[in-house]
Amino acid sequence: FMQQPENSVVDRDRSTVVFRLLQEALTNVVRHARATKVKIHLNMKEKALLLKVRDNGRGITAAQVVDAKSIGLIGMRERVYLWRGKVKIRGVAGKGTIVLVRIPMNVNIQ
Repeated sequence: FMQQPENSVVDRDRSTVVFRLLQEALTNVVRHARATKVKIHLNMKEKALLLKVRDNGRGITAAQVVDAKSIGLIGMRERVYLWRGKVKIRGVAGKGTIVLVRIPMNVNIQ
């Protein structure tokens, strides 16, 4: 279930970034989390696009979050960094993982 920000227009580049971030987050849920539920929220707040993906799986560890072999997570950070945004990933063992993404709407990239 995805919520569309009301009365908001998101440019094509940001839309693509959000799509790819969501795609990677869901791929990680399928591959690693062993989750039975995923909640997705997409909102516009304080001139920023906010994406939250939460699952009820086994929970990513702090070591996995910073692992140089976690190419998907590195890719997520790089996509968000280009927009001067932020991505936070945290997990709680046995309770799930939360991915939080904030992409400013007032930043343009070349």
